[in-house]
Amino acid sequence: MGTATGEASPSSLAEFRRGWPVLLAALLGSATGISVLPFYTLGTFIGPLQAEFGWGRGAIATSYLYTTLVLAVVAPLLGMLADRFGVRRVSLVAIPLFAVSLLLLGAFQGSLLHFQFAFGLMGLLGAGATPVNYTRAVNAAFHRARGMALGISLAGIGVAAMVLPVLLSSVNGAYGWRAGYLTLAVLALLPWPFVLLAFPRHLPPTGAQRQAAAATALRSGTYWAMVLAFAAVAVAVSALIVHLVPLLRDAGLDAMGAARTASLVGVGVLVGRLAAGYLVDRLFAPLVAALFFAGAAAGCLLLAVGGVGLAPVAALAIGLSLGAEVDFMAFLTARYFGLARYATNYGVLYALFVLGGAVGPFLAGMSFDRTGNYAAVIWGVVALLLVAAAIMARLPRFADGAAEAEQPLVAEATGTHRFAG
Repeated sequence: MGTATGEASPSSLAEFRRGWPVLLAALLGSATGISVLPFYTLGTFIGPLQAEFGWGRGAIATSYLYTTLVLAVVAPLLGMLADRFGVRRVSLVAIPLFAVSLLLLGAFQGSLLHFQFAFGLMGLLGAGATPVNYTRAVNAAFHRARGMALGISLAGIGVAAMVLPVLLSSVNGAYGWRAGYLTLAVLALLPWPFVLLAFPRHLPPTGAQRQAAAATALRSGTYWAMVLAFAAVAVAVSALIVHLVPLLRDAGLDAMGAARTASLVGVGVLVGRLAAGYLVDRLFAPLVAALFFAGAAAGCLLLAVGGVGLAPVAALAIGLSLGAEVDFMAFLTARYFGLARYATNYGVLYALFVLGGAVGPFLAGMSFDRTGNYAAVIWGVVALLLVAAAIMARLPRFADGAAEAEQPLVAEATGTHRFAG
């Protein structure tokens, strides 16, 4: 069945020529969304908040749990709205609301309970500023080069992971942690005009497309195996990233040195996303994911046995291998279950993924408060990553007709947009 341009099977280059505005908007949205700004910067706020309020590290890290608990409830509902009304409408409302929630954190005065409530409110207000929407738009705009397009769009997360720890450490050190949250609020608004101009208006799929694409996802053993694997990765990734700065400081680095080393994770994430995108367009994606997760476990082992001397190498290795988990989620959801109810299916998977992302920092913080070190955390991360790699290696082959079933939906993202002129 042909696309909107009349090409039965457009080349990868043609897809990029046609879809680059969507790709740019998704890249900016991914880099400044609710799964990035509060998550990758929480470690830089732990010290200032601990100094001002006397809260424990575990208590501060728990704050993000409230964001993700709310996201876990709201994300599937937002996915249903996106499938029904289009990702453009949902994103244009969610982005400003997410910025408002960060402004509220910058103006915070109160108790730990109030601080945690503010994080929960952020999960409600900014629930639409997630990869659920941005990967839906990219999946619809790209078919032959889908893996690379997802890798490029989600590479914004890698750039954020690389830049944000250093940026926020500088802002917090010079102007205080409140200015740090104000900075994040400004960054959160960045993708709004790009989404307005680039994302296409929604063309709802036909009844036949809905039936062909996603009727069985929630009843599929493959789907729930993916849920288990990515939840394990989420716990591992979040525990390590949120606590990496304090871990390195405890090992003897000063605040800026720890932030610079942590930012190397972002370099690895950026390279990992692009490499994963290239590979899944050419190789069986679950096996690529298994290799990446096993590589992440190896990076953690370097950190465990090499100490601070190998921390930069370990940070790069961990980022390289962990840089593609959201890419794999998006690619596999579309490839196994199609696009007609992609946002709903991905929304449920993403909800459980972010719930795991909240549990990780909480458990790591509790482990540190109990033992006074992060040794048990690192070994637990290694175990979880190896479990995820084993599950990925056992996923079934793709159905022969899956790609054809989703092909008509490419037209949704190939309509006229203002960037195209």
